[in-house]
Amino acid sequence: MTAIERTAYPRVERRPDRAELCQHYDLTEAEHVFLRRHARGDVGRLLLALVLKTRAHLGFFPAPNEVTRTVVDHLTAQVAAGEVADSVATAARTKSFYRYQDAVRLRLDARVFGAAGRALVTQTVRTAAATMSDPADLINRAIEALVEAGIDLPAFSTLDRLIGHLRAEAHEALYRQVAARLDAIDRAALDTLLRRAEGATTTPFNRLKQTPGPPTPKTLRLWIERLDGLDALPDDGRPFEGIAHTKLRQFAAEAAAMEVDGLLDVTRAAKRHTLLLALVRQARMATRDELVEMVLRRVRRTQTAAREALEALRAEHRRLEETLIGVLGEVAEQAEAPLDDAAFGASVRAILTAQGGAETVTERVRTVSAWHENNDLPLLWPTHKRHRALLFRILDHLEIRSATQDETLLVAWREASAGRSAKRKDVPVTLDLSFASQRWRAFVAPMVDGAAVIDRRALEVCVFVHLVDAFSSGDVFVAGSERFADYRAQLLPWSVCTPRVAAYCAAVGLPAEGAAAIAQLKAELTAVAATVDAGFPDNSALSLDPDGTPHLRQLPKALPPAGLAAFEAALRAQMPERHLLQVDACRCVITPFR
Repeated sequence: MTAIERTAYPRVERRPDRAELCQHYDLTEAEHVFLRRHARGDVGRLLLALVLKTRAHLGFFPAPNEVTRTVVDHLTAQVAAGEVADSVATAARTKSFYRYQDAVRLRLDARVFGAAGRALVTQTVRTAAATMSDPADLINRAIEALVEAGIDLPAFSTLDRLIGHLRAEAHEALYRQVAARLDAIDRAALDTLLRRAEGATTTPFNRLKQTPGPPTPKTLRLWIERLDGLDALPDDGRPFEGIAHTKLRQFAAEAAAMEVDGLLDVTRAAKRHTLLLALVRQARMATRDELVEMVLRRVRRTQTAAREALEALRAEHRRLEETLIGVLGEVAEQAEAPLDDAAFGASVRAILTAQGGAETVTERVRTVSAWHENNDLPLLWPTHKRHRALLFRILDHLEIRSATQDETLLVAWREASAGRSAKRKDVPVTLDLSFASQRWRAFVAPMVDGAAVIDRRALEVCVFVHLVDAFSSGDVFVAGSERFADYRAQLLPWSVCTPRVAAYCAAVGLPAEGAAAIAQLKAELTAVAATVDAGFPDNSALSLDPDGTPHLRQLPKALPPAGLAAFEAALRAQMPERHLLQVDACRCVITPFR
């Protein structure tokens, strides 16, 4: 049985405060006229007032002895001259109590919960059960429908039993739907999960619920083997087509909470297969999520290492600069010597070889340049190259797709993946690098002899960094994932949104027609731009570079208002530090919750 506290089912307040009493139980002049017309005597008017206000507030007619004395006294003060509150319980046992209920229903345009109410709850819950799983959510949806229709709420136990029955019916229909889409081979493969193979210590079902441990480079092989094993099980695409993600998660959680014996005791094969397949689906998504998280952590650590290396260069740059200046000085001395070009080139090569070779000197130049320009991009590769094989291995097992019309990042990823073992330093194709910033494009494709040449190593680092950013923003997604899935699949279908467009646009102040909305937004943007342009000469906090880059000057720190220290001291004096057990003890005394 669902706990009533987890639902929105209305309950009589045990200790209503003054504001709640005034809001829900103050009588209007029209209500006083209604009381005088339909009831006689102080007791009758008090009972009718109690019936009227509790039905308007709660949505059902509670027994008068269930209403707190505070509410009764509040109504007594408004309708009776004497002490008649104690007589209400006796009057409620007469026929007048039910006559008053009929009068209140007529005034509030309400109806008894009967066949119409049961039919409304049935239709509402069957529709909601397609996406909702928690019984409390279904009860709340039924309460909302009954309140909107002006139908008395039934007893909570009645509502709970009815919704539990409807929920079981909806689940049974889903089980049959999934079973009808599974063939004999799929059903046999799912049943195999519950049988222990000869020589094995446990069943595949138990291994399915156990992960290989924290996703680290040491456990990568186990995680990939887990994903390969899960992908070899029956596909969940077609069987679960049209079923809400929330329902599948609930089925998977139900299966994960069961043991092998419990699933074998499920006599309905359709339910058993549905639960197993839902658990397989959830395990696939969780495994892909962990692999993507491993990529994100690894690339972010590479970026952190590059930033730390850049900071370390601030202390070492002088020695590197002196070394490079010494190399340049030796080259200049050779240039002054009476040597032909061939001899000069040989001497320069000898100087570079003595320093570790041209590649080493070039890397030192980039390092010093990075420090001067506060640029850590050239420092990414030394850390990235130690883990690039791991990153490629993970992404080879994932299907990456774009959530936008822009495919340039994925095109660059495919080129970087295809050339992971290439020996040449440049990329022999032309790539669109518009997904990257100007700083990245200058690093990936430097100008050589007047033409941009894409550096393969720089491209690879660039692609991994931008893939991580795209995973986090949702611009790319992994098919079959959960945390990195296509967010568009979780949006409401347009057929559901269309009836709500007019109300939404009215609430936000936009026209409901697309062309009119665009025109209004353009007009508002133009007006704001004109206001900003007009105030620019007097805006001392904003400046523009010659290339148009805006800069905001940091405003001075505001001084604390006068009297703040005294206010904080007084606040601490009025709110002394209390132990958590003291707070809990006060809660038990002040509130009805135990």
